[in-house]
Amino acid sequence: MASSSVFKVYIVDDDPLFGRRLSTRLGEESYDVESFTSAAEAANASLDAPPDAVIAGYKLGAQSGMALLKQLRSADPHLAGLIVTSIDDDETTAEARRQVGPLHQTFKPFDLSDLLPKLKAALHVRQLACKLDDASNALRVRDRDLRASRMQVERTSAELETTHTELATATERLMQAEQLAAVGRVVSGIAHEVERQLTLVGYAEAIKTRVTDDPEIAEFADIIVNAQKRLSAMVDEIRDFASTASTGDRADLHREPADLAAIVADALAIMHYDTDVRKRRLDSDYRARPLVSLHREKFAQVVMNLVSNAVLATESGDTISVEVDVDDAGEESLATVVVRDTGVGMSRAVLSQLGEPFFTTRGGRGSGLGVGICMRIVEEHGGALTFESSEGKGTTARVTLPVLHVAPAGGDA
Repeated sequence: MASSSVFKVYIVDDDPLFGRRLSTRLGEESYDVESFTSAAEAANASLDAPPDAVIAGYKLGAQSGMALLKQLRSADPHLAGLIVTSIDDDETTAEARRQVGPLHQTFKPFDLSDLLPKLKAALHVRQLACKLDDASNALRVRDRDLRASRMQVERTSAELETTHTELATATERLMQAEQLAAVGRVVSGIAHEVERQLTLVGYAEAIKTRVTDDPEIAEFADIIVNAQKRLSAMVDEIRDFASTASTGDRADLHREPADLAAIVADALAIMHYDTDVRKRRLDSDYRARPLVSLHREKFAQVVMNLVSNAVLATESGDTISVEVDVDDAGEESLATVVVRDTGVGMSRAVLSQLGEPFFTTRGGRGSGLGVGICMRIVEEHGGALTFESSEGKGTTARVTLPVLHVAPAGGDA
C-alpha cells in the first residue's frame, strides 16, 4: 500500500479525454495517477504496480468496471473503488448504486466536490482495514508465540518435575545406602561374634549322643540343637545382608542349568529334619519339571526360607503345600514355585513392608532380613517373588523364573 501522503490511483475509462482530465486534476491533489482505456491494460499494470484505488467506468467495452474491481480485489481485498456512470444515464446509475452503494459511485463528467470526498473516504477505509489486518496478524503471531512459550514452559515444568522426582529418589536411595552400609558394618561384627559363640552350642550334639538313656535330657539337647540351627541360619542372613549393605555391590551368582523340581525337592528334604516342620503336613506337587538357570544353594535357601515362614504362620497339624509348575499365559514361559499355607495371614500394611530390612512379623524370632534376601536372590536370577495374603486365610508366596526348557512332569520328586 502507498504511504499515507501519496496514493496510487488507476483511472480506467474508454473515454481518453475523461481519463486525461481527471488524471491532471488528481495529480494536482498529490495522487500518483495512471490512466487506462481498457480493463485488460489496468489488470496487467497492477501486476507490477498495484493501485490503492481504482476509478472505473461502469461500461468498459468487453469488461465492466465492476468485473475489473472484482478481479483486482482478489489480490487486494481492501482496494478502494469508485464506479463512474454518465450523469444523464439514470438507469445505469441506479444499477451501479445498487451494486456498490452511493458512496462508491460518481459521475462523468466529474465533479471534484463529489468525487474527492468519496475517494478520500474510500482510501481512509482502506487504510483502517489494512491496519486492522496488520493488528490481527500481529495478534495471531503473538498468540502463536504465546502458545509456543506456554508449551515450552509446560515442557520445562514437566522436565523439572521429573528431575526433582529423580533427584529426590536418588537422594533417598543414597541416604538408605549410607544407612545400610553403616548398619552392615555393625551387624557384620555382631554376626561374627554370635557365630563364634554358637560353635559352643554345637556341643549339644555331643551331649545328646551320651545321654541316650535319658529321654528328657535328649529332648532338651534337641531343642538346643534346633535353636542353634535357627540362629546359624539367622547369622547367615545377617552376614549376607551385611556384605551387600557395606559394599553396595551384589556379586554375580554362578548359575547353571538345573531341574527346578529337583532343587525344590532337595530343599524340602532338608526341611524335614526340622522339628517344627515335622509337626506340619508338607505336601509337594511337581506338575512340571522346568529347566532353569540357577545357583543351587542360593535358590534352595529361598525355598527353605519361604517354607520356614509358612511354618511360623501355621499351627501343628496344618498343611503347607509346595507346587512347581510352568506358566505359559504370557509372551514367554515362566517356571513357578508356589508355597501356600492356611495360617494367620497378613494385612495389606504388613504386605507392603515385606522385604524392608529388619521388618519382621516374627517378633524376636526373626532378623527381618530373610524375605528381602530372598527377593534379591530371585531378582538376581531374573525372576520375581510376590506375596498374596489375607488375615486369617493364609499366605501364598509365588516365585517366577525364566524357563530354559520344560521336561514332562514326573510326579512328586
